[in-house]
Amino acid sequence: MRTTHAVTAAIAVAVIVSPMQSAAASALTQIINATFARLQSYPVPPYAIWTATWHITQTPMGYNTGTTSGVEVHRYAVRLADGMENVSDPSPNGKLPPALILPEFLGPFAWTLRSSVRVPASGNGASMLPDVEGLKTIARVTAFAQPAYALVKSPPPIENVGGHPSYHLELRPLGDPRKHNLRDLWIDVSTYDLWKAHFVGTYTPGPGAPISPTDATVYFRQVVGCWVVTHALWTYDDPPSHFDFDVTNNEIGVPPTLPDWLFDAREYRKHQDAGEPDYIGEVLDRLRNGAKP
Repeated sequence: MRTTHAVTAAIAVAVIVSPMQSAAASALTQIINATFARLQSYPVPPYAIWTATWHITQTPMGYNTGTTSGVEVHRYAVRLADGMENVSDPSPNGKLPPALILPEFLGPFAWTLRSSVRVPASGNGASMLPDVEGLKTIARVTAFAQPAYALVKSPPPIENVGGHPSYHLELRPLGDPRKHNLRDLWIDVSTYDLWKAHFVGTYTPGPGAPISPTDATVYFRQVVGCWVVTHALWTYDDPPSHFDFDVTNNEIGVPPTLPDWLFDAREYRKHQDAGEPDYIGEVLDRLRNGAKP
């Protein structure tokens, strides 16, 4: 079973400034501060639920032939206060299906900086978390921290992202490149919304699977009033095969509450053994029918 480690964000980055670069650096700081404020203005719910469609391409390493592809659909529920995530497949019989319950990523909300949200480290050693601490090195957030990144091109070029003219901030980590894993940000020139981000990390598709370096790109948009990751692409190597994942987060809902047993593996099994109905499936059905979750 695979979980979407991909991604909703609040982005800022600090820049090394020389006297000749002061004007450009000042303009860049304004962009970053405006982006930070914009992302912080969006609400972050206590709970979220969604489905994700995975398009998976497998290619033999070193060859251009023998490529296979497939599609998978998974459902997710997350409690943002502690990052506990329930992942399952759609239930064929309307009963609670088997579920993987772990303190994983927060899917569409994984990039938030809100203090009410905790994104725990993965228990399997892989890390596709964005460099939240590095983002705080911007002066107005962490005034005395050393900058985590330098800007490769100043002033940043303007590129089109889905019809939105956006500043392209190409970043160079100043410390450990594994820890400071952001590489590119695309920020709307008018609204300062973050439309796209590129970062690196490590990934494993499930317990017991090998851990591989990964290169990821995520896309954002507004859903149910929140600024979230709705599309993610990343890579995975498990020799002799290379995998490309193209994942779309669908049907995102923000119920006001979800039961604690949904995020406790032992308690979940008790409800499953009792033959109870598929709770996540019922919530998703209410969302589809326009009712409150």
